[in-house]
Amino acid sequence: MNMHISGVLVRAYPQHLETVSQALSGLQGVEVHGANPDGRIVVTVEQENEGSMSDLLVQMQDVPGVLSASMIYHQFEESGQQEAEQ
Repeated sequence: MNMHISGVLVRAYPQHLETVSQALSGLQGVEVHGANPDGRIVVTVEQENEGSMSDLLVQMQDVPGVLSASMIYHQFEESGQQEAEQ
């Protein structure tokens, strides 16, 4: 299975930080790693194709309380690459 892995920086209103983090955690393939009191949230996203990755980025931007969601890192792993690393 091929996998697209991205790091995303989400900016949210500080007063909505907890509800935004919970909403992001509820999205398929999204893992929240941490947040700062100023509203920055670091997440990783894993999807099987680029289209799903783009759709998910739009979903994150549409979460109430989110100001922006910016992809800051992207990696593509082919199935042979993942098996060799395990």
